[in-house]
Amino acid sequence: MADPAGRARDERLAALVRAERTEHVVVQERRGSAPGLIWAFHLVAGAVAGCVLWSRSYPGSDSFLLAAGGVAALAMAGVWLGWTIVVANRTGRRWWFVVAPVIAVLTLVLLAVGAPLRMRWSAGRQAFAAVVAGHPIPPAGSEWTQFDVPERLGSYRVVVAYWVPGGAVFYEGHGNLFDDAGFAYLPAGPTAELNTGLFEGPRFRSLGGGWYQWTASW
Repeated sequence: MADPAGRARDERLAALVRAERTEHVVVQERRGSAPGLIWAFHLVAGAVAGCVLWSRSYPGSDSFLLAAGGVAALAMAGVWLGWTIVVANRTGRRWWFVVAPVIAVLTLVLLAVGAPLRMRWSAGRQAFAAVVAGHPIPPAGSEWTQFDVPERLGSYRVVVAYWVPGGAVFYEGHGNLFDDAGFAYLPAGPTAELNTGLFEGPRFRSLGGGWYQWTASW
């Protein structure tokens, strides 16, 4: 006849083994799913950073895209702060904590040096240059004269262009929220003569070679 105490001991041991196996399976499942979540998180973080950078690639900015990207970035930061401890405890993977901050710092550096606009402008500069090539530069005192221009120059949508005293002004379709924005070809540089009733308080930033980005009120 079996010893009741021994049988109880065996049952407890078997239950303990089953519990350990179950816990092991759960841990492995958690560890197996974590890399996929980590990759998904960083793909989203990269997409948010790309949206923010693209919003600043206009001569003004895409204010709505910039605002949406900013809100999304704050949300991602909150997820990162809350999730890092959980993932580290469950998987032991701590290397990935630095990836999101690196993306954030790189994005801020690119914004600070104006890289999004300069890179996009460089890709389409020849299209703008082809429009003004060979045309005489209007002298001081000239009237603003509208001229035909392709709707797309490089990757920018141009809504209208004018010959102006000292060069040419191109209006880009996105503008600068409630103001206008675009590019200008002014070989001798901007002059006070460009400040008119419909081009009020223009602000120019050099892009090199006589080209400028500008924003102005209307």
